[in-house]
Amino acid sequence: MLNVEDLKDEFLICEVCQEEFDEEFHTPRVLPCLHTFCHKCLEGLVRDWTVVCPTCRIKHTVPGDNIKNFPKENTRRSLRDFVRLKRKSHQIHCKDCPDSGIAAYFCKECQAFMCAECTHAHLRNFMSRNHQIANFEQLRKYGLETFQRQLTCSITGHDGQILMYFCAGKNCQKPLCKMCTVLDHDETKGHVIRKIQDVYDEQRQIVSELMKKVEDKIAFAKNVMQETETEIGNLENKENMLKREIDIEMDAGVKMLEIRRRELKDNLTTRVREKKSVLQKQTDYLRYYLSLMTSAREFSSHSIIHSMPAEFVQLTRTISDRLAELRQAHLDACPLENSYIAFDKMQMGQEFKTYVLDMGKIRSTAIFPPKTLVEPLEAPLGQETEVLKVFLYDAKGRPQKDSFDAIVVEIKDSKGNIVVCQVQDAKTVDGCYKVICKPTIHGTHRAKIRVLGRSVNEEGFRFTVRAPGEIDKRFGDILCVGFVFDNETVHIERSISNDGKIMRSDVETLRRMAGLRTRTFRAIARGRRRFPWELENSIKERQQKEKDEKQEKDKENIREVKRFPAKSKKQEPVRVESAGALEDREKIQDQLRTQDEKAIVAFIEKKEKTFWSKKLKKYTGCLGSKSFKAPGKFYWEVHVHYRIHVTLLRNALLFEIGIGRIESAHTSFYVGSQTFAWSFSGERCGDHKQVCHKFRHRRVMFNHQPITQDTAGSHHTAIYGFLLDMDKREWTVIDRHSGKILHVFTNIDTTEPLWPIFGTYNPYSVHVELTLRSGREITSLPDTIRPPSASSKTKASIHKRKQSKSTNFLEDVKYKD
Repeated sequence: MLNVEDLKDEFLICEVCQEEFDEEFHTPRVLPCLHTFCHKCLEGLVRDWTVVCPTCRIKHTVPGDNIKNFPKENTRRSLRDFVRLKRKSHQIHCKDCPDSGIAAYFCKECQAFMCAECTHAHLRNFMSRNHQIANFEQLRKYGLETFQRQLTCSITGHDGQILMYFCAGKNCQKPLCKMCTVLDHDETKGHVIRKIQDVYDEQRQIVSELMKKVEDKIAFAKNVMQETETEIGNLENKENMLKREIDIEMDAGVKMLEIRRRELKDNLTTRVREKKSVLQKQTDYLRYYLSLMTSAREFSSHSIIHSMPAEFVQLTRTISDRLAELRQAHLDACPLENSYIAFDKMQMGQEFKTYVLDMGKIRSTAIFPPKTLVEPLEAPLGQETEVLKVFLYDAKGRPQKDSFDAIVVEIKDSKGNIVVCQVQDAKTVDGCYKVICKPTIHGTHRAKIRVLGRSVNEEGFRFTVRAPGEIDKRFGDILCVGFVFDNETVHIERSISNDGKIMRSDVETLRRMAGLRTRTFRAIARGRRRFPWELENSIKERQQKEKDEKQEKDKENIREVKRFPAKSKKQEPVRVESAGALEDREKIQDQLRTQDEKAIVAFIEKKEKTFWSKKLKKYTGCLGSKSFKAPGKFYWEVHVHYRIHVTLLRNALLFEIGIGRIESAHTSFYVGSQTFAWSFSGERCGDHKQVCHKFRHRRVMFNHQPITQDTAGSHHTAIYGFLLDMDKREWTVIDRHSGKILHVFTNIDTTEPLWPIFGTYNPYSVHVELTLRSGREITSLPDTIRPPSASSKTKASIHKRKQSKSTNFLEDVKYKD
């Protein structure tokens, strides 16, 4: 039985006006958030036909622009009567009595409290003489079910009809009385009539299951709240502990400074004492010698003035010898010591201030462990290598750096032995960390990772350890090494995505990297600053395009180099572009830059000086995160997309993908001019007057093929595959869509590691986006480079033997003839 003490006042009283719910002015209405308020208060809360729940602050739209369309909460009425009887029976008034007498009885059928006189009249009435009447003493023994009443139909003419049925039609979904089922809800017209008890049982079961799930969610939320409060307490404890640690270290530093102060002062005192000692001895000696010379001078002067000739002659030799001895005696020309003593402020002053400001570091992280991503890798046996990549993010998906010590990894080999490992910052993209270990056993290893003490995956992450020659044999001897755009080398004007797979360059990227507000495209008529391709001078330049091209041809210093093989057959000429023509490419777009864009460039050039040496200063791109070493074959792909906004002039470069030694990218604006680099690029061609594929090495252009027009609005999307064969010293460029080999670079120098190099150009004229595909992202190889299967090799050998036999047979016939 329901205990009245268990009922909360909030179920009986409106939270806003603090009045009891009733059937007239304070009718309880339920909002979609399941908070209940009286009709009158909800009318006062309506703003623009929306209601903000006073409890949870959720905004709800008023259905049908009428508060009455919010469902009525009829349970409150039964609860109200039940509580009124249990708590304050002396205040219950008769419902029918005109003078509001005190009620003493309750009619179960009419759900009404009545006084004794009205009860007698009620029982004398023909319509109500058989109603069940109970006094308050009897009611107090009953439960809430006595006050629960059947809902009746509210349609005119159906008064008093109990809602016993339910229309389950798509457009109805409401309780019905018996008359409704006959008059208004004909099943032949699509209505579905069911007993309301059956619908009640089903809906009750559904709601009960949802309640169980919500209860589980409540338990989960309480657990998370408890953990959150624990974290708050831990954070306060950590703050106090770190404050003590800071005080200890700083006190130790101050103590060391005091010790150093005393050492410097003691050293100064010792140096001064030594100098004073030397100078004092020299002073004493000079004082003594001065007294001797003064005495001799006075004696000699006295003898010259007062002695008689005979007396003076007798003393002349003695005086002369003494004066000569004093004159010839050695005297230092200056003090043996000096007062020069200085205080060299090494690592003090501004240097010490800088050192102190950099002393110590408060490091924190907002890691949200559920968003942690882990990428297992195949590992070679017996080599210290990277076996896992761990990506840490906060609750909003932002990468979290400087958090390697928040990751705890336990690796077990196939026999259950623990493998020693360490976590390091991958230094590729923010929030990426690598797990390094040295496996000693073949087979599957399992790693359990905990971030901030929370398990990322209870089952752990599995990776396979193989012999070095067995790794990634999906495509035979062609390896698909996983790597990304190296964020540590990327030029300041270029933007790389968080996963290190996408590099972009355009005007908006430059503005964003410079910290300026990016602009949205609006109508030119609104008076905003126009883009370069909207300016009149840009239109004039397009009109004089043909003239400029002719002039450029005259300026370019192009020489034809004829290359002949060992035989006398003549090959196609190879074009070599001069250094001046290539270097002018970087200056072409400066004429199109607005004052705002020049400010961006000036900002970047100023900021570029502060970046550390690994950043590319000249080359507007980046390196790959891994290099390729001989021997081996390596394959990767790049998805290239560009859109031209300003009609291109001269030899405007759009993108460049190359391989080369690491110094090739650090010393040039483009690697196609370098000795130890090989370049595949997309750029405007002066011959075709279009954007072409170009292949270069040491400024020598081997091949060029048209792609798209060079005018504004032209765009191109393609996927290029790259196969680097370090054994044959070849680099092959493939068009993945057609499967055609575009070019093969030969005689590549593989004596040192070669790095993949990626660059984009002319962001003021072209939007360029490069997307890298490597490692397990490569699902297939082009047929032109795919290694032959065993069956195909067998067929080829059989076919070769047949050809050799037929050739031998013909040779024998010729010999016999």
